[in-house]
Amino acid sequence: MIPVKILCGCGQKYAFDIEPAEGRMPAPVQCPVCGADGTAAADSIIAQALAVEGAAPGVARLRATPALAAVAPPAPAPPSPAAAARAAARPQQEWGPGGQGDTWKWWYYILAGVCLGGYDIWRTVETGRIKYLGGLFLAVFLVAIGVWDFQRKRKKRAGN
Repeated sequence: MIPVKILCGCGQKYAFDIEPAEGRMPAPVQCPVCGADGTAAADSIIAQALAVEGAAPGVARLRATPALAAVAPPAPAPPSPAAAARAAARPQQEWGPGGQGDTWKWWYYILAGVCLGGYDIWRTVETGRIKYLGGLFLAVFLVAIGVWDFQRKRKKRAGN
């Protein structure tokens, strides 16, 4: 089995393991997003892998993983109506605050701050010791982060 990793012209990366037939892809392969033909890129990766494997027979060597092959962007083809509807319904993902990498919601911070503050107040009342009130600083800080994150996301939505 030869691992094949392809970078499509649309930016999609896809990978699979294949057993080549006569040093080539046994069947055509397409990008799962845009449908561009990736058979030529897969054939070149297979050729590179077979050249590395056959370069020095009988010599122990590390198995090299072929690099990503860049597929030239396909000629723009009109997308099918179903694909166009899926693309329009799918929100644009982005990295950074408020994007795909932003996993904490603003209300998580506020909830954590309120719970932590309530726990610190309860411990102070139960034990009669004032040292537990020091945790209120963290609680207030968490609530402030939640309010700031909420306002930042609201302004971002209003700007779009």
